[in-house]
Amino acid sequence: MPNIKGGKKHKRNKNHNPAEKTLRLKEEGQEYAQITRCKGNCRFDVLCFDGKKRMAIMCGAMRKRRFVNAKDIVLVSLREWQDSICDIIDNYDENLVRKLKDKGLVPKSINIDVDTQYSSDDDDNMGFVFSTNIPDSSSDDEKIIKKESEEETTSEEDIDVDDI
Repeated sequence: MPNIKGGKKHKRNKNHNPAEKTLRLKEEGQEYAQITRCKGNCRFDVLCFDGKKRMAIMCGAMRKRRFVNAKDIVLVSLREWQDSICDIIDNYDENLVRKLKDKGLVPKSINIDVDTQYSSDDDDNMGFVFSTNIPDSSSDDEKIIKKESEEETTSEEDIDVDDI
């Protein structure tokens, strides 16, 4: 019997659009948090918006399917028996974080810039400082030339060829 679907599982999610992600709000026993440090092995240090720092572990359904980085906003599930450990159950992109801020669920002080390393003003100049200041009058140029000529005359007076 031929396979009518058209292949082995690769066309199964053809109509699924991953860009359309729904906003998942917190429930009882859940809290919003920001990842402060990645430890490895799907473990993270997070700063929960209730004011506590906790160690977060990514749940098994998210492993190898979703990626989270430092400074990301996530939804964590709190453990009743361990207050210092929580589980990451969802992550939010920039657009969803803006929606959460508009609703007042996330503090306004949270920075959502993902590429902070590229946001500085010095990136276009590659670390060099360029100045566009041009002296207004020619008298400044004459002063500089006079100073240079005075330095040359004083250096000539200090060295006497006959003494050598």
